[in-house]
Amino acid sequence: MRYYIQRTGCFLLFLLACTPAPIYADVSLPSIFSDNMVLQQGKTIPVYGTAAPAEKVIVEIGGQQKETTADAAGKWQVILDPLSRQPAPTTMRVAGENVVQIKNVLIGDVWLASGQSNMEMRVREVNNAAEEIRNANYPEIRFFMVKRDMASAPGKDTAGEWLVCSPETVQTFSAVAYFFAREIHQSYNLPIGVINSAVGASSCEAWTPREVLAADKSLPAPSTVSPTEYPDWQTYKAVRKQIYDSAAHKDPGIIPECLAWATPEYDVSGWKEMRVPGNFEAQGLNIDGAVWFRTEVDLPANWAGKDAQLYLSLITQNSVAYVNGTEIARTENNGRQYVFRTHKIPGKLVKAGRNVIAVRIFNEIDQGGFYPSYPAPLKVSQKGAGEVMLPKVWKYKVELGLEPAKMSRRLPFGYKVPSALYNAMIAPFTKYPIRGFLWYQGESNAGRAQQHTLLFPAMIRSWRKLWGDDSLPFYFVQLASYQKRETEPGEGGWAWIRESQAKTLDLPHTGMAVTIDIGDATNVHPKNKQDVGKRLALWAKRDCYGDTDTVVSGLQFSSATVEGDRIRIKFKHLGGGLKSKGEELKGFAIAGPDKVFRWAKAKIDGDSVLVWNESIAKPAFVRYAWATNPECSLYNAAGLPAVPFRTDK
Repeated sequence: MRYYIQRTGCFLLFLLACTPAPIYADVSLPSIFSDNMVLQQGKTIPVYGTAAPAEKVIVEIGGQQKETTADAAGKWQVILDPLSRQPAPTTMRVAGENVVQIKNVLIGDVWLASGQSNMEMRVREVNNAAEEIRNANYPEIRFFMVKRDMASAPGKDTAGEWLVCSPETVQTFSAVAYFFAREIHQSYNLPIGVINSAVGASSCEAWTPREVLAADKSLPAPSTVSPTEYPDWQTYKAVRKQIYDSAAHKDPGIIPECLAWATPEYDVSGWKEMRVPGNFEAQGLNIDGAVWFRTEVDLPANWAGKDAQLYLSLITQNSVAYVNGTEIARTENNGRQYVFRTHKIPGKLVKAGRNVIAVRIFNEIDQGGFYPSYPAPLKVSQKGAGEVMLPKVWKYKVELGLEPAKMSRRLPFGYKVPSALYNAMIAPFTKYPIRGFLWYQGESNAGRAQQHTLLFPAMIRSWRKLWGDDSLPFYFVQLASYQKRETEPGEGGWAWIRESQAKTLDLPHTGMAVTIDIGDATNVHPKNKQDVGKRLALWAKRDCYGDTDTVVSGLQFSSATVEGDRIRIKFKHLGGGLKSKGEELKGFAIAGPDKVFRWAKAKIDGDSVLVWNESIAKPAFVRYAWATNPECSLYNAAGLPAVPFRTDK
């Protein structure tokens, strides 16, 4: 008997050891549900996450209590009734086998801000940044900072955190979105949350769902990026860099005798010339390798012996800069295509009169030289003394010429891969209720304006569908002025993408902030983001917050009528009347039936503008502000610039 009991006891212990233990998983939520979050007022709110299968989950906030049970996959969701603003921050409690407390929660309006670098541009980079940062004490403005990422399929969650606006946190906020949020918050004493999800240089198709692109052959082709080979941004970048590095030439170093090429006494009269900025290849130099550039600049006598700054704009590939024979900076791109060069010139090198500047560029692969599409001026400046522009034609000589390198295959930049940014940085939030969207993008699609006319509205419609609201407000920025101003009417440049953006206003509950008057000819990232945010807020004030008297736009073209040798242009959005900034209206061009445009004279006549040119007896068409960087002086009484337009459609 004793033996039997011992055997039986051992057998029971064996069975217990072999029986799987219950699997418990902590209740968890996506990162958007975290401390300091803002929940959208007035809408039902899905709260969702994971837990152990069949685990009971209870969500409590604002007097509500909702209960559910996790499904077999461990997924759960409850739907909160619409919430109203609370007099003080509140806490959300989510309880299962464990308890999650989300603290300092506000109820207000949530906006999703997306696009490329002008939306990504941070508060610390704008005009009057120090003052803006110092005054940024707005605890009821919160930003959810989305980590930059890409994915091959729509994600359910992404890294990020909610930050309460303060001088310490505001510096990295999207400047456009911050100034929008501040304007709305101050106007309505309303908590504002912003989901900050933007990536510099990104294309519109990168933010568009795959199924939208696949449904229309006129749109960019869906991505062929493999989800197994490139599951995330870091993996993609590593593979792309590996392909680049395996093909790129390696710099063997400067040939010692070539160091003399940087000295003031070296004779460069036999060197060839090249326009700067400009790529090697575009000017007939089809090589990789090392090329030296030299120029001279005369500096005022009172600059001598004092520190100065050398601005070389963007240079493709690696560079070494010299002043009067002495190296002042060495920059490696490390696989990045373009890096901005601003170098300190020590005072001991700054001479009165002639100063020699030399730059050695080593082109590893692809295009080399001074990046021509970013026309920031090349110059020398000194604090309090001004600046001196560098010549546009430099001398150059090849130190080492190599056959152009060829990569085994080419991968696009991750931020241009169709749907990649949507999958990683938009899809995780489609169940999180919001008030609307803010968008600043278009530079990367400027060369495909006709396609953009279809792509941009398709993206907007898809986002609205994903959030389950076809009327969700979508406010966007029309591209600002940029680059050198043309002396004669041209083919338009960025005017075409601006026209595409303006056509998007045909969608209901869209709004466009016109920024044609606040751009920067030398910087694709204008520093006046305050007015951009305010102009976006005008649309929200009227469209979302009931301020029906708010003027939201400058003059928009309405009609054109030929009156003898003149054309009369009428507008909508008069905003109290037409105004000219300056003595005469500028920016108008006129053409006859031949569509050869010439600059026109123009004058305000009541609520319209008369346009003419004495050499055109039978005018047929008018254009206004039709250039990448046009002159524009036509405003309405509300101080908003007229929208660029053309009648030759």
